[in-house]
Amino acid sequence: MTIPILYYDDRSPPVRSCLMLIKMLNINVELRFVDLFKGGQFEKDFLALNPQHSVPTLVHDELLLTDSHVILIHLVEQFDAQGTLWPRDYAARMKVLNRLFFECSFLFRRDSDLMSEIVRKQYANVDVAYHERKLCEAYDIMEQYLDGQTHMAGDQLTLADISIVSTLSTVHLMFPLAAARWPQLQRWFAAMQQLDAYEVNRLGVEKLRNIVEELGKFQFPKRQL
Repeated sequence: MTIPILYYDDRSPPVRSCLMLIKMLNINVELRFVDLFKGGQFEKDFLALNPQHSVPTLVHDELLLTDSHVILIHLVEQFDAQGTLWPRDYAARMKVLNRLFFECSFLFRRDSDLMSEIVRKQYANVDVAYHERKLCEAYDIMEQYLDGQTHMAGDQLTLADISIVSTLSTVHLMFPLAAARWPQLQRWFAAMQQLDAYEVNRLGVEKLRNIVEELGKFQFPKRQL
């Protein structure tokens, strides 16, 4: 088996979820940087590899994977000997998968809409109240997910938590979690920040903060990441 190659820009939340997992499982991966804010994803060689012009992109033996959630699943199936991050029990595994679909189709989509609009239009021209309503709805859903359990898909850390925290920490830049409204979500987020692998995410969030503030002509609230 060859060493996986990950094309990445750690300012991207989906990329950060993969980098967190790679660190947690101590996987030997070759990293190739693609600068999303300078159009690196549209360069001819990268488009030939991934016509979706997106990162993360993983090349591993004969596999070419272009979705972070599929990459996460592939990496745990190949490198997670304990099998807890992607449970072996069918029902538990489907619950994790359901949360991964929530992250990609609901939470990340709304986060991406906000951040891309700030970059394209600059902050002064963005309907921030609209995006706040949409993203606070996502917070409400995650608060409900945590009813009676410590993690997003049960009582143990799974891929669902890794995927979701990379995006939630990005949303948190603009709309900090209010403990009074989302106490369980705040507790979960605080626990996730204590993971050794979270440092990878924190560094990427800080880089994203800097570039979005520069391009959006504003400053995010100064909050813990």
